[in-house]
Amino acid sequence: MATLLACSGVRAALPEPLPPFAGASITPVLDDARIHGVPTRIRQFEAEASAATVRAFYRAALEGTPVASRIDGWEVLSWTHSTALRTVRLRPCPSSPISCTEGTLSESDLSPAAAPSSGLPWLPRGSLLSTDIEMNDPGRHARILVWHDESSPSWAAARLVRELSVRGLALERRVPVSRSGLDGIGLWFGAHGREAVATIIARGGATTVTLHMVELIAQGRP
Repeated sequence: MATLLACSGVRAALPEPLPPFAGASITPVLDDARIHGVPTRIRQFEAEASAATVRAFYRAALEGTPVASRIDGWEVLSWTHSTALRTVRLRPCPSSPISCTEGTLSESDLSPAAAPSSGLPWLPRGSLLSTDIEMNDPGRHARILVWHDESSPSWAAARLVRELSVRGLALERRVPVSRSGLDGIGLWFGAHGREAVATIIARGGATTVTLHMVELIAQGRP
């Protein structure tokens, strides 16, 4: 399973967390993760204050001028100091009767010395990997992969069953995707202390595979 998950089990040297806005509610999203191999921490926040007030707080709290952009309705502020990347994403809370701002706080380690994500030589040649998230939680490693290629769902399913079987995961269940208008397959795999779930969907002339893998880790073992 190492070639599938390959989470290091060791926390990266992430930058110090961004300070919370006074009175904001903070919810951890990813505490010890790698996104496309980059060690990252993400927290969600909600504050009873205007976006302008929250923006001014973070501009004053961090040194330097951030790179500012707007992405899908979010205002994004990013600061880079050496290999530390800190990002604040914010917007007014939708449909809130009071002044309210929601967003995320994230910190990433861009150092080349940060443990890289494992390679994925078993992905179909020519496929496009759009999502690769690795997560370390107490007692387990998890990895989510999403890729796209031009094969049919049945061919993609047969190939995935073969590749996971080589890595010790047996197919336990296979069902058609039940949503109307979608051509797809759901697959469940299992092994001792390991499991995987895949959804394979044909859409727009291409096939999208979403694979979620989990490995349970005995406490005290990295």
